[in-house]
Amino acid sequence: MTAARLRRPTQRGSTALAAVFIALAAPAWAADFQVDDVRLDLGRLVISIPKVSVKGSNLEKDAFLALFAKGANESAPARIAKLTAAEISAPELTMEQSVGEQKQTTTYRDIRLTEIADGKIGHGESASGSLAIQGGATGSMKGTLKRTAFDALDLKQSARVLTEKAAPGADEAYVPVIGRFEQDGYDLDMGKSGSMSIGRTTARGFAMKVGPEPLLDIVEKIGRSSEALEKKADDKAAADDDGNGKSDVEKQLALSMLTLFDMVDYGSGEARDFKATIRPPASGDAKDKDKTKDPVDWTIDRIAFGEDAPDKSGFAVEGMAFTSGPGKGRIDSISYSGFSFANVVRELRTLLAKPDSETGDLDYRRLIPKIGTMRFAGFSIDLPASTTGTEPVKVALGTFELKAGEPLNGIPTSLGLTIDRLVTPVIAADDNPALKDMLAMGIDKLDLSARLDLAWEAAKNELAIRSFSFGSAGLAQLDAKGTLGNVTQDLFSSDLALAQVAALGATARNLQVKLQNFGLVEKLIENQARKTKRKVEEVRQQFAMVASVGLAAVLGPSEAAKTLSAAASRFVAKPGTLTVDASAKSPAGLGLADVLTISQPTEIFDKIDVKADAR
Repeated sequence: MTAARLRRPTQRGSTALAAVFIALAAPAWAADFQVDDVRLDLGRLVISIPKVSVKGSNLEKDAFLALFAKGANESAPARIAKLTAAEISAPELTMEQSVGEQKQTTTYRDIRLTEIADGKIGHGESASGSLAIQGGATGSMKGTLKRTAFDALDLKQSARVLTEKAAPGADEAYVPVIGRFEQDGYDLDMGKSGSMSIGRTTARGFAMKVGPEPLLDIVEKIGRSSEALEKKADDKAAADDDGNGKSDVEKQLALSMLTLFDMVDYGSGEARDFKATIRPPASGDAKDKDKTKDPVDWTIDRIAFGEDAPDKSGFAVEGMAFTSGPGKGRIDSISYSGFSFANVVRELRTLLAKPDSETGDLDYRRLIPKIGTMRFAGFSIDLPASTTGTEPVKVALGTFELKAGEPLNGIPTSLGLTIDRLVTPVIAADDNPALKDMLAMGIDKLDLSARLDLAWEAAKNELAIRSFSFGSAGLAQLDAKGTLGNVTQDLFSSDLALAQVAALGATARNLQVKLQNFGLVEKLIENQARKTKRKVEEVRQQFAMVASVGLAAVLGPSEAAKTLSAAASRFVAKPGTLTVDASAKSPAGLGLADVLTISQPTEIFDKIDVKADAR
């Protein structure tokens, strides 16, 4: 190490000024050197650097080399925390990791790290890189990496997560590991299995915590368990001998995956321009040995998570498309927000730690995740006749959305479901005469939409069915809403018997139903006329008479029954809109006990008020 030569001071002021200058001018006191063959052995992960140039280090060369010495007395995190330098650069860095029978080698080239202090790197870049995977079930794979850069990399915390475990019973906090990450893209050649590539990727706020096991041990267990299960799947006899319970290998794999999931907070980010070609494995059937299955080409425009997702949380996949031979499909977007597996992870870890004989009384509602909002949009599948073997199949979905409110004992207290424009073909089947009738009526496809919106109101002990609708464009639509009373918190109890009693105690207070005809009734009448070889008007009159006289005979002579029968008859005679409004006469509502005491259908009108109209 060299130090700047100082002139003898002539004044106290100049001496103090010089001292401040020296303290701030760290490079004047820092060491610059080059080191060959640096190797950091973390057990299952080995980092090798053939040549390293160090500038502005707080350590002399020998002290720097001691940080990487195998068998050092201090732990890897403690050694990394001692490293401080203005810049570290290397033409090449290689990481070798063994997972079971698989060995992965990643090489980064033209590396430059700056602002290194206390085991953290302020900024780092690699101009390019390569990846090679050998052994294991996946076979050999190789790939290339484009420019990679990061800010605020915490090497000390990374080493802790890799090599240390938390104290028994302790739940350590997440610590940011990477402030920001950028990669211009990479591609992977998977040999006979296909290929994959991703364009520019950015991420920020990636954090990890020290778990109950070192991360390197967890990854090793996952690799070994996966390989053991693959071998077991190939050995049918061994698989059949296991019975119905989960094997120790399956439990170990599940526990390791749950632990890994719980150790990572992914922050926010996005990846663009995903492309993959997946080639199915050859058939083991001798008859099909010369047949080749079409590969699947798969593309995704954008994958986003956290703050970069459309809802500023959760996860989203945008512009996903696939083709396989003449078949193709697309999904404009898949997203979720407010979704959480936290309680599921906790309950599963507890469950898997128990013997199979002690899991019989498990309340499986505890394994329901917090659903939040899940959404699909712009879904379509197009399969030509050559693919289906019969007729072309085209299925499309405008929107699917499931929204669940805050759960109580695993059960959502509100639920919203939307299905918009589910278009599916009607294909004849020999064992289904209803499908043949639909085709005879000219209905060769269904354009379905549905909506459900319900919520439990704790203050009123009510379950409000705010809306329910179901229909098909050009045919008909049914809309309904209503209220259930005496719905207490016991309905969400983890005690199943108590929840059942609460459900039986619910009462119906009111129900409004609206049926709109958009052509279905006419098609049904015309189809019946064609099948019976009668005139359409004759069949219409018959249906109207059945609706009027038949319902009156069943429902009785009450005014409510007459009102309902008359409205149904007018609706059949001139199909338009039929509305029915029913409400319980008792303020408490109509309960199960009230229904069980009814011996004749006509007695229901003693307990409810009915209004009906047809327009």
